[in-house]
Amino acid sequence: MSRLIDAVRARPAAEKPTPTQSSARRFVVIDCETTGLSPAGGDRMVSFAAIELAEATPTGRCLSLIFNPGRKSNPHALRVHGLPDHLLRHQDPFHSVAQDIRGFLDGAVLVGHNVGFDIDFLRHEFQLCGLPWGPPQSVCTMHHARGQVAGRVSLDAVATLFGIDVGIRARFHGAFVDAEITSRLFQKMILGSAEMLAVPHLAPTNQIDPPPVVRAPAVPITHGIGGHAFAVTGELTGLSREAVMARILALGGRWHHSVRKDTDYLVVGHAPGATKLDTAAARRAKYGKPDIIDEAQFFAMIAASRAGKRA
Repeated sequence: MSRLIDAVRARPAAEKPTPTQSSARRFVVIDCETTGLSPAGGDRMVSFAAIELAEATPTGRCLSLIFNPGRKSNPHALRVHGLPDHLLRHQDPFHSVAQDIRGFLDGAVLVGHNVGFDIDFLRHEFQLCGLPWGPPQSVCTMHHARGQVAGRVSLDAVATLFGIDVGIRARFHGAFVDAEITSRLFQKMILGSAEMLAVPHLAPTNQIDPPPVVRAPAVPITHGIGGHAFAVTGELTGLSREAVMARILALGGRWHHSVRKDTDYLVVGHAPGATKLDTAAARRAKYGKPDIIDEAQFFAMIAASRAGKRA
């Protein structure tokens, strides 16, 4: 893992030359996503990002990491970070890279939007690893915004006021995306930079791809919805859970809120729940069903039902 993070640190720097003076202040902009809001209540970190600046210039040294938190994200947190439990459960835990993260942060002034939140979770994670980590110097862009702007001081609101495009956050607040936006906000709002240098997006470098959730059925599905029982996990494109249920019932199918032994199909959308996936696997091993299908297969079954009605 040390070699992996060394490779991340060696990424090309931004176009503007990095200051070489040994006196250049070193800042690290950080952000984390978590299973909930309370480390004291047992919540854990699921992703972490860090972007290094020398004075106001990104150096190109960055971290983007995800972790197995050892627990499920609460529904609100999942809606924010969009990292499903079935993905996180296949990742390495925080302690696998704790030394590297601590080394990356060492000696820097930490910057964040509501940076106290991130520092509290970092301190908690380091404590769980048995690693000492003293309170670092820090700068909070949210605190500074309260003294400079009127109205809301969320990252979206403040960044937009300073001309920073936050459209990439429209669906999920990834740690690296938030750190990159905060980096530009810090350059402009606090350091007074004439231009805000962006950092190329960095996907999690330690991500372990989980085994595929959906496999093609042994026999291609050509029939419709009628006469079959369905459960759903995750979000289907453009449909609420209530709309999916109504559509299944209208086409003669049965709706199961949970995966039962007589469930024929589990439809998997975005950010599926680990519990239903595990239950479906256990039920299939014992009873031979359900088949786990994606939304494309599900909508093909809907189309088959409608074609049958027109015939």
